[in-house]
Amino acid sequence: MPNFIVQKNEKFKESNTAEFYIEIDEGTFQGLSFVFGPVEFLGEDEEGNGRVKFDYHLLETPEFVILEEHREQIETEIGLVLHKILEDMAKNTDGEQTDEIGTGDTEQSTEG
Repeated sequence: MPNFIVQKNEKFKESNTAEFYIEIDEGTFQGLSFVFGPVEFLGEDEEGNGRVKFDYHLLETPEFVILEEHREQIETEIGLVLHKILEDMAKNTDGEQTDEIGTGDTEQSTEG
């Protein structure tokens, strides 16, 4: 699970109107910054796992990242971030609306 931070959008407000952006803060894609576009819940698959379709917009990529070569890995990382955010939101809500999702700091899981 990638470590990430949610930042108030002061840095990219000229090019993106999102109130917040997400930045990967360690690992292979440290420095990658993005915002989510629409997120659509598609129901469950045959095994009962939730399915989600999402869009994202890259705001900044580290110099060494070549999008054509790393796109699949980047999309996997962004998907893991979305999973963590949704998981945190579900844990934080017990019938009440909350905007707090934490920093996204995670530990590696040994579960499959």
